[in-house]
Amino acid sequence: MQRMSTLMDIEQAAVKLPAQEQQQLLRFLLRIVPVADAQLPAPRQFSEEEIQGWLTEDEASMRRFREGT
Repeated sequence: MQRMSTLMDIEQAAVKLPAQEQQQLLRFLLRIVPVADAQLPAPRQFSEEEIQGWLTEDEASMRRFREGT
């Protein structure tokens, strides 16, 4: 069994894991690493006008895509 002694060793091994095992590793780390609320950014706030503008733009883009223009 290979011994890993540095974060770099662990990172290199983690990227070689299958996706399912990477997800298991992430869940494990989230359980054991304390995360203070102060470290998290504040949720982003969007106005109704911004959201409607994005929806209108997206629908227009989809229409153009379907029309091939």
